[in-house]
Parts: sequence; C-alpha cells; structure tokens
Amino acid sequence: MTAQRSPRKLLPVLALLIVAGRPVIAQAPRVFHAETRLVVVQMSVHDDHGGPVTTLAQNAFTVYENGRPQPIALFYGDNVPVSVGLVIDNSGSMRGRRSQLETAALTFARASNPLDELFVVNFADTPHVDVALTSDLQALEAGIARVDSVGGTALRDAVALAEEYLHAHGTRDRKVLLVITDGNDNASITPRDRIRRQADQNNVAIYAIGLPHDDPSKAAHARHELDDLAARTGGVAVHVARMDDVQSAALALANQIRQQYTLAYAPVNQSLDGSYRKIRVVVRSRGPISVRTRAGYYATPAPGHAG
Repeated sequence: MTAQRSPRKLLPVLALLIVAGRPVIAQAPRVFHAETRLVVVQMSVHDDHGGPVTTLAQNAFTVYENGRPQPIALFYGDNVPVSVGLVIDNSGSMRGRRSQLETAALTFARASNPLDELFVVNFADTPHVDVALTSDLQALEAGIARVDSVGGTALRDAVALAEEYLHAHGTRDRKVLLVITDGNDNASITPRDRIRRQADQNNVAIYAIGLPHDDPSKAAHARHELDDLAARTGGVAVHVARMDDVQSAALALANQIRQQYTLAYAPVNQSLDGSYRKIRVVVRSRGPISVRTRAGYYATPAPGHAG
C-alpha cells in the first residue's frame, strides 16, 4: 500500500505525532492513526566490498522525493518482521533440481525472523498459492514439497499473483518476495509493466535466485529478466553457477533482508494525484557505500479512501 494512513506495525509501543512538520514521540497504549500520509521505504546499505553496513543512525540518511528532501518521521535499523512470499519454479526445467530448490527455500525460511510470516506460490504453466501466510515451518515444508515438475514457466504470472496476495493478506509493513527460478518465462500472459507497477504501488521488494540455464542462448535474457525485476524494487538477484550453491544463496539473502533499514517520511506533497514519485536515499558515511532501495511509488489513495 502506498498511501499509508499509519505505520501499523512499526511502532508497537510508541505513538508518532506529526506537529508542524516535525516528528514527536509520545507513549501510547494503542496503535497510532495519523492523518498525515506516510511513505515507507526499506533499504540495504553496503560497503565497497559488498558487506552490509548496519550501524548507521537516522541522521546519516536523507530521503528525496522527486529531488526534494523530505522529513523523516520514523526510522528503524532493527530486524523488523517481514511478510514474505516464496515464489518457486515448479516447471519442467526444474525436473531433477526440485529437491535442491526445496532445501534452499526451507533454509531461507528457517533463517528468517521468528515473527516473519511466509507463504508459498509454486508455478509452472499457472501459479498457485499452496501455503497461506503462516509462521509454521511444518506447514511451509508440506507446501514446498512438490514433485510434479512439469509444464512451462509462467514467471510473471506467478509474481503478479504473489504481489496481489501479499498486498491483500500481508500484515507486516515490510513486504518481500523471494523468487527461485531459471528466469526463462515462456508461458505468462501478465505484462512486465503490470508487475513493476504493482511492486511500486504496494512497496514490495523482490529478491531472486537465478538458477543455471541449460540453454546458453536463453541464459542472458533470463538473467536480465530477474535483474530488472529485482533492481527496480530495491531487491537483488543472485545468480548461481551451480545448483550446489542455491542453498548458500538463499541463506545469504535471508541474512541480507534481516539487515535492512526501514524509514517512513511524510511527503511534502501530500496530494494523491496518481503521479509517479521518484525516491532517492542519500547516506553520509566515512567510506564508500551503496544504497539499494525502491525507485519510487504511485501517489494513489489507499483502498477505501476517497482521496
């Protein structure tokens, strides 16, 4: 959800009041509901060796919307719980690989925050939500364990379904998809622009593990598809050269997701005109760093809001 009326899960004990454009923290026994619209931004910060930078304070961050600095209302450097969708390729190209995919997906789940909630979408010619949102690892294992790897690869259809499900049912403010596939979409009817817009509008960060491709002529296109899908949303695609590396890649991404910063800002431009707003985050640091976050969002009303 882009046009958020409150950061529902970000402050379980504290209430945030926006007074004269400045955040004021006050004790409150209930979840706070603000009239000021907030935009939630999650980001990863890395040094020049690719290692996570996890000790920065709020004053190191400046967020810009369409080039204009914005007042930061909330900031968290902690391991904030996440709603996660595991989107797992179950097509014919996964035959002989499926057990390694299942192990990688379960490794990711077990390394997640205990307060995370996860669901599973398996896909071949069509995608299916095989496990509803849960924190029960046994339920996840049962839904991941599929052996009928047959059919085409409807990757974009699967991502679209997972985004819609996450938006409708996810209860955490941070929302993530982990896609595990060789990336060779040959069966989708969903256009690429639709899943990009949904990810922008609903603040979904997409991470991906790109598997080795049997056909070198299609490998470059498959790699580009996953890279493009992830980069725009603030996620990352990791491509493995061997199936034996899939489990370690899943563990690395689980740790990376836990080492993110989360902030929310009250846009200077509060209008809900449907326009696309570009987001840029600048971080002051003593050494060279890189920041990965979503590219922007659409300023549209929240469901049930008249605008």
